[in-house]
Amino acid sequence: MKKKLSMLAAGALMVAALGMFGCSSGDPATQPTDNNSSANSTAPDNSAAANNDDAAVGGEIVLVNDGKLTVAASLDFPPFENLNTDGEAEGFEVDLMKAICDEMGLECNYLPSTKFDTIVPLISAGGKADVGVSGFTVTPERAKEIDFTDVIMDINQGVAVMKDSGITSVDQLEGKKIGAQSGTTGYEWALENVEGAEVLAFDEMTGVFAALQSGQVDAVAADLPVVQYYVLNAYQDAEVIAEVPTGEQYAIVVSKDNPALTKALNEAIAKLKADGTYDQLTQKWFGA
Repeated sequence: MKKKLSMLAAGALMVAALGMFGCSSGDPATQPTDNNSSANSTAPDNSAAANNDDAAVGGEIVLVNDGKLTVAASLDFPPFENLNTDGEAEGFEVDLMKAICDEMGLECNYLPSTKFDTIVPLISAGGKADVGVSGFTVTPERAKEIDFTDVIMDINQGVAVMKDSGITSVDQLEGKKIGAQSGTTGYEWALENVEGAEVLAFDEMTGVFAALQSGQVDAVAADLPVVQYYVLNAYQDAEVIAEVPTGEQYAIVVSKDNPALTKALNEAIAKLKADGTYDQLTQKWFGA
């Protein structure tokens, strides 16, 4: 049976992923260049200047609720966002969004958990949330619908199987069933890179791992820190067999109609990286 998730320290497994977190230089406004991007997700230039010209970003910030930054997230994506035992959102991106809001003088308002593959359309449509998070990889396809902030983290993909499966490498997944969260780069990677695989989509990561444990799928493909977290804290009868160097980059999702908000978020992110807050949050959620 699946154990109940708790936000434990990620420990040694998470330390292995730390090399890809944070900026690639000492300049807090410089985007990281180390890792994460699925095979079909080469990151475009996502700075505020790339998304909007100087005149456009000079406008007024528009918020769904005055004085609040309303955030849409899939709250089953630990250690980035998850609901704790009190039903409150917590995780690296949750803390980061709260710090950004403090910097901007806004209250951070998380909506109830939102299905991952509906967040980009929701932000694009406007009216319900100002920003979206949940480990959004910057991709050209998504950038057609929404704007991205500056990069907040570098990520690779990870693959997990049950310990008794006999599967020890990605090559052995040919023709197998692979589970992934709907709308994610993990789903796209498996679909495009594993010959003959049947890739099954699930609404939530908890469903993906439940399917692995029940034998509905032979493997799981998802962002490496998330795979590591689930294996370490909830599915200890599973194991990570591969880190796939996809070179993806996370950013915050913002409406194209709100360029001033994107600019303000980028300024807050740069300040948090400069004053050490970003590093403190990385240390808290991923270890030294």
